Amino acid sequence: MIKLSFSMLMRIAALMAACVLVGCGGASSTVNPLTPTRIIAFGDELSAVDSTGHGTYTVYLSDTNTTLASRLAATYGFTMYNCSITSCSTGVVSSASAISYAAASATARVTVPAQITAYLNYNTPGASDLFIITAGTNDIATAALTNDTTTIASAATALTTAIQSLTNAGAQYVLVMQPLNLARTPPFLAANGVRSAGANSSYNSYAQALSYDTGTACQSFSCLLSTKLNSAYPATSSHQPILLADLMSYFNLITGTTNTGSANTFSSYGVTNPDLNACSSITVPATSICTLATTSTNQYTGTSWDYTSSIFAYNYYLTPFANRLLADYIYNYNFYRAGWR
Repeated sequence: MIKLSFSMLMRIAALMAACVLVGCGGASSTVNPLTPTRIIAFGDELSAVDSTGHGTYTVYLSDTNTTLASRLAATYGFTMYNCSITSCSTGVVSSASAISYAAASATARVTVPAQITAYLNYNTPGASDLFIITAGTNDIATAALTNDTTTIASAATALTTAIQSLTNAGAQYVLVMQPLNLARTPPFLAANGVRSAGANSSYNSYAQALSYDTGTACQSFSCLLSTKLNSAYPATSSHQPILLADLMSYFNLITGTTNTGSANTFSSYGVTNPDLNACSSITVPATSICTLATTSTNQYTGTSWDYTSSIFAYNYYLTPFANRLLADYIYNYNFYRAGWR
C-alpha cells in the first residue's frame, strides 16, 4: 500500500477542489478579499437603474438597492447610478463609483457587447474593479417563440467574446449571471387549474429547453455560455477573473410549487407568491409604485401576499425582494466560494 504524507494529501485535496467559473478560484476569502474601487454593470432590465439610482424595471421604491447589481453595489457601500451609452458626457467612469449601463430589452447577442465596447472606448479596467453582467433573458424570450437555437448559440458566442474583451483590457473580477428559467416566469407558465396560462404558455417547453438543458444536447443559453467560458478560461489554481453564477437551481427553489413539478419549496425562502404578477400593470421605466394586483391570497397556502414577498413584479421583471434574494445568494455563496470575500 502506498502511504501519502499529510502535505501530499492536502495538495491533492486542493487540486481536486480547484474549480473554474462556477466554483473556487485560487484566492482565499480571508487572505485576499475583493474590495471594489469601481462597480460597473452591463446587461438588461435585471440591473437597470435611473439617474437617481432607483430600479426602473421593478417595483419603484424609495430604496436604491432594488436591482441585482445595485444590491451587490450596496453591499460594498456604493449607490449605483445609470450611465447609458448616450447619457455619459465623457464616457469616463470615475473611481469610487458604481455605474450601470444596463438597459431595457438588452440582448446578450448585440446590446450587451455594445455596452462593453462603449465602456472600453473611454476606460481601462482597474485591478479592483467589479464588473456585473446580467444578460440572456431577452434572447431566450424571443428565441423561445420559434425554438430558435441558432440565435441562442450566436448570443452565447457574442457574450463570450465581449467578456474576453473586458479581461483582455485588464478586468480581474467579472461576475456573469446566467439568465433564469424563463419557463417559470408568468408569460411562459402553463395553466395549473388556478392560475391562468401565461401569454406565451404554448412555448413553455421551448423556454425551458433554451434556458437550461436537462439532457446532453447542450443547446440552451446556460450550457453554451458555460462551455464557451470554460474553454476561454481553462481551470487553473490561480485567480480566475470570471465568476459564472448559475442560480437556476436556487431560482427553481424560490419559485417551486406542486404545479411546476416539485414541492412548494418557495415558502422556505420567505416567498408567499412565487408565480403571479404582483402588479396588474407597471409603468416602465418605473416612476412610481406599480398598480398592485387585486389578488392577495396565495393559491397554494392561503397566505396573503404583496410585492414585498412576491418574486415577479410583472412578467420577467423581478420585485426588489427577489432581486435581493438573488444578489445576497451570489454574495454569500458564489463570492465566498470564489474567494472574492
